[in-house]
Amino acid sequence: MVQDDEQTRVLLSLVVSKRQVKKFKNSLEANGLLDKSLKITPFIRGSDDPVVAPTLDVQQTKGIFDAHSLHDTKSAVHDHAVENDESSNLNLSCCSIEGGEQRYIILTNFELDSAVQPHDKNQIACSKDVVLKRIGLIDQAGVEAELSFRRRPSTLFNESNKSSLAKAVRRWLHSIPSSIHSKLPAKSDNLLNACKWTYTIYPPMLLLPPTFLSKDPWPELLANTLKPYLPALYNIICQQLKVTHIAMNGPIPALLPASKSDASESNILRSPFNLVPLHGDFGKPNLPATERNFRDAFWVSTVQNDITQVWAPLYTMFSRGNISEKTRLLKLVSAASSAQGSTAVDLYAGIGYFAFSYAKAEAGKVLCWELNGWSIEGLQRGAKKNGWSVKTVETSRTESILDDSNQDATKFGNERFLIFHESNAHAAERVQGLRHQLPPIRHVNCGYLPSSSNSWGVAVQALDPVEGGWIHAHENVPVKKIEKRKEEIVDIFKDLIQQYHTLNSPSTFNVECQQIEQVKAYAPGIIHCVFDIAILPALASDGVA
Repeated sequence: MVQDDEQTRVLLSLVVSKRQVKKFKNSLEANGLLDKSLKITPFIRGSDDPVVAPTLDVQQTKGIFDAHSLHDTKSAVHDHAVENDESSNLNLSCCSIEGGEQRYIILTNFELDSAVQPHDKNQIACSKDVVLKRIGLIDQAGVEAELSFRRRPSTLFNESNKSSLAKAVRRWLHSIPSSIHSKLPAKSDNLLNACKWTYTIYPPMLLLPPTFLSKDPWPELLANTLKPYLPALYNIICQQLKVTHIAMNGPIPALLPASKSDASESNILRSPFNLVPLHGDFGKPNLPATERNFRDAFWVSTVQNDITQVWAPLYTMFSRGNISEKTRLLKLVSAASSAQGSTAVDLYAGIGYFAFSYAKAEAGKVLCWELNGWSIEGLQRGAKKNGWSVKTVETSRTESILDDSNQDATKFGNERFLIFHESNAHAAERVQGLRHQLPPIRHVNCGYLPSSSNSWGVAVQALDPVEGGWIHAHENVPVKKIEKRKEEIVDIFKDLIQQYHTLNSPSTFNVECQQIEQVKAYAPGIIHCVFDIAILPALASDGVA
C-alpha cells in the first residue's frame, strides 16, 4: 500500500502522436499539471538507450500496454531541427520514425489516488481514464495515449533549480530503470540538492569544472552503479545545452578515462594538460601542427569584450580568468598616443589572449612571438574573424624575409598582425630589423607564468629607443610579497637598461612600476600579478599607460 503523500507523487509519461501533442499540452496547462521544466522529447520505439525513451520502464508499464510494444523492433531515427513552441516555452524536438507516425513523450508530475498502487497492474490500467479525466480529455474523441508511471519522491530533485545542467542531470536520473534506482543510497533524495551547477560553454563545447558531481555519494555511484549510464548522461547534457562536445578541467576518476600523468611545471608550449575530453571527437592528442591536422581538428570559440578568440581545446590552452587583464588593456590610453600611432609586441602570444586587446585598443601594428603551431593557427583564425589581417613568418623563412632586399614595408603589405613562429629569444634582433617600418613600440607584453623574467631583457630592447614605453610583466607572487617583488622588478629593469644600451641616453629614462594588477588567484596564497613597468624619458615619466 502507498503509505504517505510522498509516495503517491509520481512522474507521469504520456506517449502521444505529433498531431495530439498540442492538445495534451494545452489541457495539462489548463489544469495546472504542465511541468515546463521537463522537455517534450521524441519517443523512439525499440531503443534500449535511456536517452531515447527517458521514463518508460517495462516493469512499471505492464497493464497499460504490452511490454513488447516498447522494446521489440529497432527503428531508424532521423533528427530534424528543433521547433520552439512559444505558447508554452517548451522545446518540441521533431523526430521521424521509420514505419510509423512521429510520437513524443510528455512528462509531468502527478498525484495518484491513494487507492491506486503503482505496482498493481490492474489498478494502473484502470487509472488511464482517471488520468484523462484529470487533464480534461476524457470526453474528447480520438484521444490516444500510452501512459506509464514512476515513483518520484518529492525531494529527489530540487524543483527550484533552473540550471540547464541540473535539468539535464535530473532528466538523466529519470531515465535510469527503476531497478537501478532501488540500488541508490538511502540519501538519494539529496543527490542533486547539494550539487553546484557551474559550467562554461565555448561553442560547441561544454567545459565542466572538476567539482561537477564530485560530492559524496556521486564519485562512488559514477564509478560503479551508474557507470553504464554515463554515455546517456552526456547525450542528454548535449541535447539540453545545445552542444556537441563535453570536456572537464581537472580529473575526477569516476567520470574520466585513465588519468593523465602530471604535467611538468615548465609547459613552454602551454598545452592543455589538464583538459580531459568526456564526450565527442576531440581528435588524437599530440598531433603535429600541420595543415591537414588543422582541417581535421575540433575548434571552439568564445567572444569576450566583443573580441572573438578561436582555439583547438585538445592542443591549446584558454584561460577565462584573464578577462580582467584583457579588459584593462583596452583602456590603455597610450596604445595609440603617438603621432604615428604605436606598435605593441606580445612575446608569448598564444591564440591572441592579450594581443587582440592591443589591436582593439587601436595599436597600429601588433608583433607576436609563439612556439606552438596550434596556437598560431588559432591566432590566425581569431584575427581573421575579428577582421584583422595577418602575416605569419615561419622560422625557416625568417632570415630571407628580413634581409636587405625585403626591407620595404610593402613586402609585408598592410597586415595588422605579424606573427613569428619561433622563440622570442630572437625578438630583439627581429625588431631592430623592422623598426624603421613600424610605428614606435610603446607596449611589450610578457605574459608567461609562473614568471616571464626570461623575456624581460628582450622586452627592454624592443621598446622604442626615443619614446620608451611600458612593459607588462606577468608573474605569480605570494600575496605577502607583492610589494617587495615590485621593488625587486624595478631594480631588475634599471639594470637591464644599463646592460643593453638600446635606449637613447638611458640615464635620462626613469623606471617605475605604475600599477600592479592582481589578475586572479593562481593557487592558495599565490596571485597572478601584472607589473606595469614604465620606462619613459624623464620629462614624460608622469605619463600613465
